[in-house]
Amino acid sequence: MNNVDITHRFHLKGSILSINQSNNDLIIITQHYSAFKINKTMRLKELAVLLNSKELPHRYSKTTSANANLISLAESSSNILSIAEIQESARIITRLDDHKKTISASRFSNDNNILASGGEDGRVHIYDTNKFQKIITLPYRPDYISSINFSKDSRFLFASCFNKSNMVFDYQRTKITNIFNTNEVVEWADFFDNNSKLFIVLRNSNSIIYDIRANQTINISTPFTSWPSVFCINDDEKLAIVGSRDSTIYVINLKENTKVFDIKLDNASGISALYLYLGKIFVGFTNGELIIINYNDKDNEFMESCNKKDYPKASKMLDKNIFLSLLPCAKIFDDDWEDVLKDAVKLLSYEKIDEATNLVEPFIRDERKKEAFNFYLNSKDTLKKFRTLIDEKAYEEAYNMALQIKFLLKTSYFEDLENIWHKAFNYAKKIIEENPNNAESAKKILGAFLKTPKKPAIMQLLNNINIFKDAENLVKEQNFKEYFLLTSNFSYLKDTELYKKVLILGDNIYQKALNYENNKQYDEFEKLARFLQNFPSYKDIITSYLISTSKKLEMLDFIAKNKKDKVYKLALEFEELQYLSEFKDYCKEFDTLYKQAKDLAFNGKIDELESIFQDYIKIEYWSKNIKNIYKIAYIQDFKNHINDTINWTKTINNYIDIFGKDDDIIDFCTKNKLEDSMLESDDDERIKTTFKYQKTLIQQ
Repeated sequence: MNNVDITHRFHLKGSILSINQSNNDLIIITQHYSAFKINKTMRLKELAVLLNSKELPHRYSKTTSANANLISLAESSSNILSIAEIQESARIITRLDDHKKTISASRFSNDNNILASGGEDGRVHIYDTNKFQKIITLPYRPDYISSINFSKDSRFLFASCFNKSNMVFDYQRTKITNIFNTNEVVEWADFFDNNSKLFIVLRNSNSIIYDIRANQTINISTPFTSWPSVFCINDDEKLAIVGSRDSTIYVINLKENTKVFDIKLDNASGISALYLYLGKIFVGFTNGELIIINYNDKDNEFMESCNKKDYPKASKMLDKNIFLSLLPCAKIFDDDWEDVLKDAVKLLSYEKIDEATNLVEPFIRDERKKEAFNFYLNSKDTLKKFRTLIDEKAYEEAYNMALQIKFLLKTSYFEDLENIWHKAFNYAKKIIEENPNNAESAKKILGAFLKTPKKPAIMQLLNNINIFKDAENLVKEQNFKEYFLLTSNFSYLKDTELYKKVLILGDNIYQKALNYENNKQYDEFEKLARFLQNFPSYKDIITSYLISTSKKLEMLDFIAKNKKDKVYKLALEFEELQYLSEFKDYCKEFDTLYKQAKDLAFNGKIDELESIFQDYIKIEYWSKNIKNIYKIAYIQDFKNHINDTINWTKTINNYIDIFGKDDDIIDFCTKNKLEDSMLESDDDERIKTTFKYQKTLIQQ
């Protein structure tokens, strides 16, 4: 294939179900339950056949996953999730049987600490990966779980249901943050933009950008012509590389949810697994083929060509490897296009068609650029006429022509026309300022523009020269509030070079202010922000930033003074503060205590929990986490006393009054034949007791 650089090919048995990173290696799981390892030198090694079963999972099954040292997988039509440990080989170390029906998905978190599994029973279970004990079960979904995935920071879990409903679960706070529907079943989803957004691909070839914080879908597109199956997001989170069931790879711009390009690979089966690692794309197919595609520039030749603006050479390299276009230096083909097109348009106006075509040729692999050039190519006679009018100083006809044929406004010729106007206008303004008696001379200088759209500005100049002087003085004094008020009252001032310079100044200051804010130089940010409030186009957004910054400073002050109650109360009131690095660091104390408490809860040591959580018990931010830890501890406490003489009816219903008749208590009662101990009343009708930290719920 000419435009893809495939560095390696391997042929395995059965569909490749997953590719995940394990320390410095990649772990590959196939449809025949075989595990392989591939290292940095691209050497492939088989680890083990983990399960022996004649019944194979679906070719696009999502039941397998791997992390630093573990593999999860399930047999077809099985409700048991098997866990294997990766060493020199791999072996099954435990089996999890909490699902009531077939397992449909499993996924390890990126920090390796937790594992989530989804099933046809509509349940998602989350496990601790140290002891493989269940931490929490998410609320029941009305159909089987089609897809699950963790955010990069392992805080959020996305779970999709076959009935087209989806949810986002905040593991850090043990709560569901989002529930939303899509117009088709989700095939795969992942987090990006600091884990604040989801990129989602659906079976109907739609792609969706969903904003978690705003709790809304912000973009729906149809960039695929085939069923998308899986994708990965690149390191800077600007692109998604999507594989489909007809072996087409699509590259999607995540900001705009648009297709950058697509390419059909030479494989008759579908893409079932994708992973991006070490500047390479690992692609697994349903027929067992694994290919490794190179998209970085190993010897910097492409980068050097881009830096030198050697468009033809860089373009030829792109013909051999289209994935080079994803490198930052390849932006020259977008950044320089407008200037190149303008130069080509000039050549067309002189009927130098071959020269124009050669100039744009390296750029027109992009269909939009090709269409743009062809449009001007087909309009070369119009361009020639427009150029001639300007050359002959027929400015009235030139402006009229530009107003009637809108694309002329985007040409360099129109820029030339505007430059002629501004030069004449500024000179006329200058001589009047030097001597008001020069007004008649100024009128003659501007005479060629009197019957153009510039007439109002000319008349204002001739009738009120002080306005322009006042505007310049206000800018010199940096009194932009009054300056913009003046331009609002005298709109022709917006048609001056001064106005353009002021807007450029505002944009530069805005970018500088954002850099200060991003780098946490809040004092410098505030100075520029206050200044920018005088610019109407920035007033609202910069005011919003100022409010946000004041809350950040308030949060930092509370953190410095270790005022836990105020820190977490503010975090609840302003969710964006939860993403501050200082706040994340502040949460580490609770995370450490939570891990200690979790181990105690797994052993049923309820009496030791209160001392661990003593500083957090009254903090609402962590209340659900703490409640869940107690729930785990109570269930384990029941298990520890199963052979004792206990009033199980009172004990079990104490639990139900607090936590409801959930899966955990039902499983406990079922396994220990205590179903009769649960009261018959409908759980929805029972009034739940407010949770209090009791050392035990057991009644003798």
